[in-house]
Amino acid sequence: MMGEKRNPEKRRRTEPSLGDIDQLHASASRPDPVLSAGGEAASPGPRGAPSADVSVRGKRRIWTWSLVAVLIVALAGWAWVKQDYLRSFMPRTQLNSLLARADKAYAAGHLEGNHGANARALYEAVQALEPDNEQAHIGLQKVGQAELDRARKALKSRDYAKAQAALQDARELLGGGSDIDALAKRLLQAQQSKAQTDALIMQAQQALSQGQLDGEQGAAKLFLQALKTDPDNAVARHGMDKVGDALAAQARTALDAGKLDQADTLIGKIASLIPGYGDLPALRASLSQAQQTAQASITEHLSKANKDLRNGNFTGQGEDNALAQLQAVLKLDPGNAQAKAGLGQVAQALVLRANASMDAKDVDAADALLKQAGLLAPHSSDLAAAQSRLANLRQDLDQSLPQKKLDPKQQARVDSLLKRAQAALHAGDILMPPGASAYDLYSQVLSIDGNNTDALEGLQGLAAHATTMFDQALHDGDLAKADKMLDVLAQLVPGDASQVGMRHRLADAWLDRAQQSIDAGNHAAAQQALEQAKKLSPDAPRIQSLRTLIGNS
Repeated sequence: MMGEKRNPEKRRRTEPSLGDIDQLHASASRPDPVLSAGGEAASPGPRGAPSADVSVRGKRRIWTWSLVAVLIVALAGWAWVKQDYLRSFMPRTQLNSLLARADKAYAAGHLEGNHGANARALYEAVQALEPDNEQAHIGLQKVGQAELDRARKALKSRDYAKAQAALQDARELLGGGSDIDALAKRLLQAQQSKAQTDALIMQAQQALSQGQLDGEQGAAKLFLQALKTDPDNAVARHGMDKVGDALAAQARTALDAGKLDQADTLIGKIASLIPGYGDLPALRASLSQAQQTAQASITEHLSKANKDLRNGNFTGQGEDNALAQLQAVLKLDPGNAQAKAGLGQVAQALVLRANASMDAKDVDAADALLKQAGLLAPHSSDLAAAQSRLANLRQDLDQSLPQKKLDPKQQARVDSLLKRAQAALHAGDILMPPGASAYDLYSQVLSIDGNNTDALEGLQGLAAHATTMFDQALHDGDLAKADKMLDVLAQLVPGDASQVGMRHRLADAWLDRAQQSIDAGNHAAAQQALEQAKKLSPDAPRIQSLRTLIGNS
């Protein structure tokens, strides 16, 4: 109120004071008083002993913190179990970007490389951020399968280094498997085969550099072996072209020298080894032209030789005789059967003349004729018999020479030689080996006893025995033996007309063999058989047709 007097105690100012410090510390060390139900502080108990209310409050605080700890642990466990669920609430911009880039790289075929911008690296980057990402796992499996396919393609194209690298990547991504193991086995076999092929090519190149073209260790055989295992090998194909070049050079040299048989053999070899050789048509054309020219000359020489044989102009000076014309044929064609037969006829004619000279007791003329015949047909059975007759005639005419009479030692030697000659005959050793053949053994008998009937008959029967063996060999398909027997006959009875038919029969058998080899795909054997047939019957129509088959197959 306005008229009310103020209490002087109330106006007095109270200064701030800390109070009793000891009391402050004591108060701080004691727990707060517990209020009574009426709001007044309860009287504390004895000093230093807490009241029941203070104990309850402390227990509540302990339980509160324990409950918080349990909740935190439970929440952490739930978060661990539900991490994928929780992660779905997090931002996925980087993860989705990596997956999109990985899928794009896979679709573009960028499986490896590209400095990390490849499908594998990108999928693995996703897994680094999210190890259990299913899309990244599937993507890496797809990359592994793609690497496996790439390894298969590289193996097929013989890029073994690329196949090995792709296979290793596939193994890392797919973790192995039967497909990978099977492909690894195939790759190893291919690599081993390539190593063998490379070794063959190296040997072939060395043989080629040394000029060794033919034979088991020749460049041609080795290059062909390499091509058998690797048909598309460019180095081996180039090597075969070089072999063709070397053979072609030899063929041209033979053509220039007039050695047409040699040139023909070389060109045939080129055709069998390298059917597509570029210069083969030109070589064949050159050979054909040379053969036509040579054949015209051969025909002319043979015609003159036959005329000289009919007229008895066997030998003489110059070219106006059968011997000179036949030798001209053999210069152009060393294997010409007609010319060889003609030489046999000349030899036979000389032997006949020698026998006529011996009838006239002209031993010197007979000796000269037999020597000349011996140069043309040294193994002629008629020649051997005539030489024996001449030796006996010399003894008969020269009374100063002691008459031959065999002593027991000589007779034993003759008997032994005759027995050995029979054994050689049955073994087929008619002219070979030298010194141990039936022909040489009978001749040795005649050198001891010039009138020995067994030896003379044995020599005269050699041709018939050779003919029998020829027929048997031809029947058995032993064409090499038949060819040998025909050669024996040409030496024993040169110029015998029956040999013409025998040559044709054997030539047909060789041509049949060539056809069989072509059908079997053995071009080398076919070419050899063809060459044998050509020697026997150069004009046989089947020769050219079979040669064409070899060239086109």
